[in-house]
Amino acid sequence: MLRARSNPMKIVHCVNQYMPLHMAGTEVYIHALAAMQKAAGHEVNVITPHIEHYRPGQQREYYEYEGLGVYEYLETADPYNRDIISAKKKPEGLANFQNLLTLLQPGIIHFHELNRSIGLGIEHVKLAKLSGAKVILTMHLSFYTCNTNTLIRNNKLCSGKIREYACSVCTYKTIFKLHSILAVPAAAASLVAQRTGFTALLPTGKITTLVSMPATINRIKKELMELATQVDRFVSISNWYKAILLDNGVPEKKITVIEQALATVTKNVFSPVSRPVALPLKMVFIGRIQPQKGIHLLIEALSHFTPGQVCVDIYGKPEDTVYYKKCIHDSLGMASIRWKGLIAREEVVETLSRYDLLCLPSTFSEMSPLVIQEAFAAGIPVLASGVYGNAEQVSDGHNGWLFTFNDSGDLKKKIQQLVDEPGKILMAKKNGKPVKTFAAVAGEYEKLYKEVTGSI
Repeated sequence: MLRARSNPMKIVHCVNQYMPLHMAGTEVYIHALAAMQKAAGHEVNVITPHIEHYRPGQQREYYEYEGLGVYEYLETADPYNRDIISAKKKPEGLANFQNLLTLLQPGIIHFHELNRSIGLGIEHVKLAKLSGAKVILTMHLSFYTCNTNTLIRNNKLCSGKIREYACSVCTYKTIFKLHSILAVPAAAASLVAQRTGFTALLPTGKITTLVSMPATINRIKKELMELATQVDRFVSISNWYKAILLDNGVPEKKITVIEQALATVTKNVFSPVSRPVALPLKMVFIGRIQPQKGIHLLIEALSHFTPGQVCVDIYGKPEDTVYYKKCIHDSLGMASIRWKGLIAREEVVETLSRYDLLCLPSTFSEMSPLVIQEAFAAGIPVLASGVYGNAEQVSDGHNGWLFTFNDSGDLKKKIQQLVDEPGKILMAKKNGKPVKTFAAVAGEYEKLYKEVTGSI
């Protein structure tokens, strides 16, 4: 825990949604950080937009959540307004945001997510900078350099370099679901339309959005460079994303890496389970049941094994989606797979400790999946796809195993190796190490704040 201070700072955390209405990983991260900062004697509040379009008439100008003050400023703009999405028009709630800054007079304004529409965005960062406060931006997603937020291009890991044409093609394929036969000429035609000025003549609408993709990619690059001048420090929660920021021209002096940690773990709970590993291997998946999580790959790989060899429990919220229903359908008759439903966050580590290993078959590059650290905290190794966020935490053959992402055949091969030699799992458990606690994260932010304010 941070030490109490005689010279407390005024800190404001800015996020697009907050508890209790929204309780995902970013909100949990902020709340843990803010609670520790407040306990150390700092004055800490949260600012979040109340978007009238989504919750008309339900604004709470101020409320407290577990002792933390939360201020909502009113944003009345239509979230689907094309002029705002394309940055031709500024969000309508900027003055309301500025009024809160005037009221709270923070010395540190810490953003945790930015949008390119009506939520918190670059215009809010500019106001924060003009207020005289020091501005921090923690990057929880790759959104700042990747329009698809996947860092996957042509079914391979993308370098992350922002390129007008290549990123336009990728967006057409990933978001608009165009086949390469259509995506490539669409990107080429859009570039011509933009450079000849034809795009500017088109009326607002979906076609214009489609044709304006190169302009969107250029905007991403431009805003990243502008943020580099407005923000006092970027915080990357992984080393691999720092490398991408550097490759896109962000000065190294502007980047601090504060690696991810478990907000729900306040002390080191690492205790490797030393029981013998025998067949059937007890595997577990915990996460959202969505295509990018790769459950379909796990189901396909498991179809080659008997329940006497491997069994898998899948924890995740049931979804009324085509993908969820297909996964359920494809696993029918497979006794080796059990669907366990939603699990409470505070129960994750204890639940993981009952298994031999975690399987995380992600098909996109998450920044730094917390469930990997939760597995390590539970004392079990991880079998994961080799995307950036997984590969930074899992050392293949040491504390876990990596397979080629989006390749169920390679996943099957890795599982077969463990079925043949289950003793490897016990060795990987012994190679585990204590996980980083969130108190350490709070301490690193304390040091960063001191650096940018010159109070060291």
